[in-house]
Amino acid sequence: MRSPVLLLGCALLAACNFPADDNAPVGSKGLWVANGTHVVEYNPGQLQGATGSVTPHVSINSEIFGAPDGVAFDPRGNLWVVDSSANINGTPTPALYEFSAAQLASLATDNSPDPVAVITSTFLQGPRQIVIDVLGNAWITDLTANAVMTYTAAQLSQSGPHAIAPVLFISSSQFNGVSGIAFDSNGNLWVANNGTAALAGTTIVEITQAHIPAMPEQGTTTTQLVADVTLSDVGGATIEAPWALAFDSSNALWSTNSSTSTIVSFAAASLVTGAPAAAVTLSGASIDHPHGVCIDDVGNLAVVGSTGINVFAPSQKAPSAVIKSDDTGQGCTFGPAVK
Repeated sequence: MRSPVLLLGCALLAACNFPADDNAPVGSKGLWVANGTHVVEYNPGQLQGATGSVTPHVSINSEIFGAPDGVAFDPRGNLWVVDSSANINGTPTPALYEFSAAQLASLATDNSPDPVAVITSTFLQGPRQIVIDVLGNAWITDLTANAVMTYTAAQLSQSGPHAIAPVLFISSSQFNGVSGIAFDSNGNLWVANNGTAALAGTTIVEITQAHIPAMPEQGTTTTQLVADVTLSDVGGATIEAPWALAFDSSNALWSTNSSTSTIVSFAAASLVTGAPAAAVTLSGASIDHPHGVCIDDVGNLAVVGSTGINVFAPSQKAPSAVIKSDDTGQGCTFGPAVK
């Protein structure tokens, strides 16, 4: 589901401290954050005008957590987490695991649930971010493998621990430390290249829907693709170690730049091969090495990073909420708010 368009009309925000806005719109979704240690949720009310340290509404403190990086909800309201060092029988293991909607609803009384499903694979080496499509298929970027992997909804429906290979393993010579991942409204797949020591430069690339391989009925299809679109940096300011991606309902692409501590958006019409100018650039003292980015049902933009969470309301040029945290946010998603 695409979120309402963000109406941030600024071209560039100067670095400064901004006051919170108590009049920011309140959505119906909770903000779920993977912070490298736990997964926490802030309810909609907490995101309205919040400043300083705010205790999460609920927190998942499962023993499986090693280094949870990415979070996404499937169409049934279950939460999936990618973890590069999950605690599997006492051994750090790259994994994908699920907390059911029922477990999330009961976090107030049991905040240390065991996942209902755990998926491991020799293909998984360093999963970074995850997006789940409208059919319930999971698409995962793996920074270490430098590839995108796909698990079908049928694979995700299996409960318990399983060693399951992905149905798709997508690589490309244009992948460079893959990190952020998102689909636009036309079903095209976009991947942010965070960069590696072995490869120079960071970009954002697109694989059109027509060129995404069909999912096999069994086994793993391994394919090397050529990107249809490559977005490059302008003046060391627009695409610099991009970490996460999100699209709003106008099909504008939002990206977090972890190395320059900025968040940028690119208008849909500018998403062609080249070095597009940013339509919006957000920066400020409270934005430090931003990682995850997500958009709620009324258009609020949330960004998580090394010092906490910034929330930007539609049409605002400054954060409507700034939540400080000692834990570094790695990935975020908006989903069901726990009562």
